[in-house]
Amino acid sequence: MNQISEIIVALIRQSGPITFAKFMELALYHPEHGYYTSGKAKLGKMGDYYTSPCVHPAFGEILGRFIYRASEVIDVPDFTVIEMGAGKGFLALDILDSLKRNYSPFYDRLTFIIIEQSPHLRDEGKGVLKGHAHKIRWADSLFSLQKESINGAFISNELVDSFPFHRCKFKDGKLFEIFVGLHDDSFIEILGEPSSSELKAYFQNYDLQFEDGQELEVNLIAREWLSYVASVLSLGFALTIDYGFLAPELYSSVRMKGTFRCFHQHRLIENPYINIGEQDITADVDFSNLVRVGNQVGLNTVKYTTQGQFLADWGILEVLETYSSSDASSEKSRIAIKNLFLPGLMGDRFKVLIQAKNLGDRARVFYPESPLKLSYLKPSDRLSER
Repeated sequence: MNQISEIIVALIRQSGPITFAKFMELALYHPEHGYYTSGKAKLGKMGDYYTSPCVHPAFGEILGRFIYRASEVIDVPDFTVIEMGAGKGFLALDILDSLKRNYSPFYDRLTFIIIEQSPHLRDEGKGVLKGHAHKIRWADSLFSLQKESINGAFISNELVDSFPFHRCKFKDGKLFEIFVGLHDDSFIEILGEPSSSELKAYFQNYDLQFEDGQELEVNLIAREWLSYVASVLSLGFALTIDYGFLAPELYSSVRMKGTFRCFHQHRLIENPYINIGEQDITADVDFSNLVRVGNQVGLNTVKYTTQGQFLADWGILEVLETYSSSDASSEKSRIAIKNLFLPGLMGDRFKVLIQAKNLGDRARVFYPESPLKLSYLKPSDRLSER
């Protein structure tokens, strides 16, 4: 039993069973022994999982185009980009490289704020981004930013799925919460009354039917997070990229066990009670929740689509054409870029939600529409049908 396991065991012995959200918080974010905060989280070929920035810099280049176009729409001298959960800074590097190369006057007046909770990742990120150090401010918490202080864009990539979530189960027509307890020194799951009234209220927002025995995840932190994002923005866009669905698709009975899973050395692990503090824990994002909360806090939805369609709309094919030569390096880049946007790969697995604050009609004409249609959203995962 490692140190973080011992800490969790001691907590349960002292206080009784804990929510899965608390278990996940400790496993991922304990200051000394958490997966993310201790420096154990690894991305890429030698790590536990891939993210889009690991696949090819074209992803960051497209986000650079998005940011530049956003700056034209907002039209303020003090444009700021905030990236939360930046990890080692690879996405920020690709974005800033692209902006410096393609839009240098805008780059010169840009401020880039990186919010990263892990001191280990912040230190590594400063090394990765040393060429842009004069453009970057570092913060360890979203809540350190003043309200109504930002004109610009707030971006996140695979952030919301990492927020600690509650796990629930419907049984005999009633909602229960799954708690983590102990039998001897082994972790066990225990059903109990929901720890918060917010869990029952969460599903009252949806006209959905659940099967007996169906398990699902509830991310209560996402509401607090997006509400504060809205409060920090005075004028601008919020861009959220993650895997997930709208609620009717996410909570469909085809997912009787929910969507939570773990990743360790590129292997899918179904047991969260092994490799504690050494593996990622995640679940698909409920984008209906983000849309609803956004509407309540002044973030109006501009677009909800697949990552593939988003990249197509913002010119990924133009980027692909720059690798048209027949050499091995170009071929490798073409394959990587296609992985980012083609259906069946990352293109339809990841979703993109764009929301705007205080932009009115400017936000409605902001988004380009590509003649290439790659949006393979099921009817239950389309905003137009909600």
